[in-house]
Amino acid sequence: MIRSSVNYSNLYLFQVVAKCLSFTQAGSALGITQAAVSHRIKNLEEEVGCKLFVRRVRSITLTPEGSELFDSVSSSFGRVDTVIDEIRNPIPRGEIRVGTSPHFAVNVLIPRLGSFIKAYPELTVRLVTSYDSQRFDDESMDLAIVYDLPTIDFYCEELGSEQILPICTLAYAQEHHLLDEGTSLSGVTLIKNSHSSDWQQWLTKQKPPIQECKEFIVDEWTSALVAAQSGLGVAIGRYTAVKEKLETGELVAPFKRVTTDKSYWLVTVPGMENRDKFRLFSDWLKESVFE
Repeated sequence: MIRSSVNYSNLYLFQVVAKCLSFTQAGSALGITQAAVSHRIKNLEEEVGCKLFVRRVRSITLTPEGSELFDSVSSSFGRVDTVIDEIRNPIPRGEIRVGTSPHFAVNVLIPRLGSFIKAYPELTVRLVTSYDSQRFDDESMDLAIVYDLPTIDFYCEELGSEQILPICTLAYAQEHHLLDEGTSLSGVTLIKNSHSSDWQQWLTKQKPPIQECKEFIVDEWTSALVAAQSGLGVAIGRYTAVKEKLETGELVAPFKRVTTDKSYWLVTVPGMENRDKFRLFSDWLKESVFE
């Protein structure tokens, strides 16, 4: 191994002196005397083989050689600082595999994922969707977002409760007088998800007048939402998924929200919860979606 004849601690001292152009100030910054600084700079000049500073009575300036060395040393030490920072705070790389339901993916996660991808550009997000949470019960998934606490042996973190509410287009609400005070659901078409009891929960708690209703039945959440957006009737919406559509006026909510007895959970196989990928996504999700 070839060793440099230059003392690297003197190079660091030289950088400090070159920044402040004062032996006295450099000494104060480094906790040594002005004389010690001057002596070590002379040693460095002998090692390099040229003068690095022009010394005047009350000031010093860099020589052309000193300026060239300062640029090189500053760049080198800056790179060292960067590498040390990367070692202390490693940049997450590779792939993060996230499981969730198609409804949550389309209406909640994907519209917000841009901020996560921008924050961690070295990570590739692989999104896997299923309404069966047991599909995520293996180490091929880094984490999953599920609605209702799973019965299988996951590590679980609660993200937040959910609220449900009837939703429809403004035109449909006006046609059926749903925005009038003291209104009822009588005479409307109820869009129902055959795999969910959310309509039943809401009706039990709110007890609005409801007579002569038609039904339009689908088998999953996204279809129910699209049906409501298409003016086919009134669907029951999960507030987390429809909040932005309500804010933009794409949909309206003629009735009050009801808090369900279920929550969203972030889950993973036990032992994986301490991995950097899990913690990064967990922190981002809680801030961006469940704040």
